[in-house]
Amino acid sequence: MTRRISDIYQQITSEPTNDKLWKSCIWEGPTQSDVASWQAQGYGVYQGKIRTDLSRDGRIQLLHSDRLTAFDRLIDHVPLKGVILAAISRYWLEEISRLVPTHFIKLLGPRALLVESTRPIKAEIVVRSYLSGSLARAYASGQRSFCGVTLPQGLENYERLPEPIITPTTKALAFEHDENITPQELVQRGICTEAEWDQMTVLALKIFSIGSKLYDQKGWILVDTKYEFGKAADGTLKLIDEVHTPDSSRLWRKESYESQLSLSQPPEMFDKENVRRFLLSNGFSGFGEVPTLPRLILLDLAKTYLHVAESVMCDELTVD
Repeated sequence: MTRRISDIYQQITSEPTNDKLWKSCIWEGPTQSDVASWQAQGYGVYQGKIRTDLSRDGRIQLLHSDRLTAFDRLIDHVPLKGVILAAISRYWLEEISRLVPTHFIKLLGPRALLVESTRPIKAEIVVRSYLSGSLARAYASGQRSFCGVTLPQGLENYERLPEPIITPTTKALAFEHDENITPQELVQRGICTEAEWDQMTVLALKIFSIGSKLYDQKGWILVDTKYEFGKAADGTLKLIDEVHTPDSSRLWRKESYESQLSLSQPPEMFDKENVRRFLLSNGFSGFGEVPTLPRLILLDLAKTYLHVAESVMCDELTVD
């Protein structure tokens, strides 16, 4: 039976302590038996922080779990999060494919995308247009140079930057910590060539502009996001991985942005920044024991992701 995800969330809200209901809406990822079965069918299996990638015959199936990460650690699980992220990524990859090469082929199921296999460039290209998150925390501590970019004095928290900047990081293995890095260091370490970096920069800023304009039309501010790229068999540099989801991006409500700042309040956020803040307030920033998040916080995050998805796609998400 097909059900609206919004109805499922309403039911969970009314029964937040119902463990059976909660667990029925979560896919933690594949079991060892699943992995063994896929490998027996000739698939290469890679398990990342959120997704499991099944590769065979030059194509990859991207399976989205409901795992929630922050500060490069597994935090908990969010009901049906993988279904929502797969839908958002499919939407954005289809939109962007009209102007920029991507690895997207088609949606296989509610959690699965079929994509072209590429040779990933082991870097995350983070584009930022506002002073927020880790950038704001570093700026407040007195730092002015970030990944080879120097910011001017006198910026206020949540302020729009003079122009979008790119602050790359290394691409660590699952649940290991990414590291900030300069473009020059990426080239020196052999992660990419100078020509590849120049091309990724042009593509990332173009994709960010596309995303910013469309989100703006929907009433959102695309604050920052990360992109990943890979080389196709013919040498074409293509956008890969998830795109413009609340898991990989910061999103603020456009309508209330100015009024919130005038009241010295943070913008209305529609991403997992509230989860990061809860963790930081409990002394966690990526190391040590992970604090337990209340289910209501996880459910509120789920509803936020769903709201973003349905607003952007102008359609209600359903699941069987």
